[in-house]
Amino acid sequence: MSTVPIPNDDAGHTSPAPTPYLRRRNPTVKFTVVLVLSLLLTVVLDPWTPLLLLGITLIAGLWLGRLPLRTYGGALLPLLLIGLGFVWSNALFSAYPDEAGVLGRLGPLRVSTPGLIFGTALAVRGLAIGVLSVTFILTTDPTDLIISLIRHARLPYRLGYPLLAAYRFLPFFRQEYRQIALARRVRGVLEQGFIWQRLWRRAGYIVPLLSSAVRRAAQVAIAMDSRGFAAATTRTYYRMVPLTPADGLFAAAAVGVGLAVLGMSAYLGWLRLWDGRFIA
Repeated sequence: MSTVPIPNDDAGHTSPAPTPYLRRRNPTVKFTVVLVLSLLLTVVLDPWTPLLLLGITLIAGLWLGRLPLRTYGGALLPLLLIGLGFVWSNALFSAYPDEAGVLGRLGPLRVSTPGLIFGTALAVRGLAIGVLSVTFILTTDPTDLIISLIRHARLPYRLGYPLLAAYRFLPFFRQEYRQIALARRVRGVLEQGFIWQRLWRRAGYIVPLLSSAVRRAAQVAIAMDSRGFAAATTRTYYRMVPLTPADGLFAAAAVGVGLAVLGMSAYLGWLRLWDGRFIA
């Protein structure tokens, strides 16, 4: 079990603290659990069932993963804005013929109760899947994930390690974006004007970012080829990612909780499953 040192007295001595439970679980198992629960949510069209699962996932992330609540807020803010778009668009534009379900009118548009509920269900479902994904990402080391997928999910290592290298490039893109912005500012190009003008200027960042990505990819490809990466038939691994019975218990418990939420929602009369139609 890996540990994290934390201070325990005024003298500055440290004592080992156990790694959070979710961080100790096998990445492939966690990925499978997130995938199964997300697929279950895709067929749910009521707002209460995904809301229950969202709350349970938040509690698990805060308690078992020791994740700060503000981290969820920053990561899910874009999804929240998209969800609000689903709510108002379905409330205003849903094709609902019954006038009894109309809450009000906005010119030629009608705000319908079924459309509002349907849009809210889509928004909450997206947030629930987002919380599942964020919890998985923040409690999983990328290197452990790739090694686990290679060893336990039989992912070809010729595909796994390039994916890991590509993931490691993401922080460099942020740094190079800032450098390009600073270089343009030095040359007198200021971020002013209307929003479409700013977006048009930032579209010019695409070419230098792509050229930098191609250059980095070529360097990594040459380095891997010079070490005989593609010629290897077997590999050894410096880092071990075990698969234990505790991971199986975790998977069974997580999927069981998801099915229990569906069962409780059906018992209370909340559950609405997709019937093949995209209407309220």
